Amino acid sequence: MIPDKNSWQPLIKDHIKQSVKPLIVILGPTASGKTCFSVEIAKFIDAEIINADSRQLFTGMNIGTAKITQEEMQGVEHHLIDVFDPSERATSAWYKQEAEKIIDSLHEDSKIPILVGGSMLYIASITDGLSFDEEVRSQLRNPEAECQYDLLILGLGNIRSETVVKINNRTEGLFAAGWIDEVQRLVEKGYTKEDPGMKACGYREIMDYLESGSELEELKESIAAKTRQYARRQMTWWRNDTRIHWL
Repeated sequence: MIPDKNSWQPLIKDHIKQSVKPLIVILGPTASGKTCFSVEIAKFIDAEIINADSRQLFTGMNIGTAKITQEEMQGVEHHLIDVFDPSERATSAWYKQEAEKIIDSLHEDSKIPILVGGSMLYIASITDGLSFDEEVRSQLRNPEAECQYDLLILGLGNIRSETVVKINNRTEGLFAAGWIDEVQRLVEKGYTKEDPGMKACGYREIMDYLESGSELEELKESIAAKTRQYARRQMTWWRNDTRIHWL
């Protein structure tokens, strides 16, 4: 469900009118409807979308990551999707560098960038002025750093009970769409549980299922439970951020 247009269209119009370097951020827990909503906004203001979901960086992992399809894009340009092989490692430092390049390029072309996703550290790398120490693989929060863009942050899915139902329903939908077959194809191509891409929720669990032949319903509930736990961590991260307009 897309939030009522009366709740977000005035916010966006005013933000763009008042901003020099506007950046719209759409965040929220897993299964909160960010993909559909971001396309609706992009069409409304003729914007382009930058993915901020770490799982969707990997090729061949479409069903389990609920990756947007060409049809769902509705002609809206999307960036930072399908840029890594599952055997490659993506880092927050790399993401920050690449996302800022795209944002700056869109501004140079007088276009509005929309950052969309649920990967907390990826989003914070842009919105909170994080820098990174690659040697120790940690983020460094600079108290004097400020986001270089004019932010409008819109949040979806802050009602816990609704999020739980959506996650459970989406988990069922992913299996119905052929998630097990997708993982089987990745295994046949030689990917293992040790590959970075396979850290995405559900992929290692399905690999274990293919090896052990355990009960399918147990597998589904295990993945749904881990997804719900992740959604709680997401909301804990964002709960006290007063910049977020929850819709």
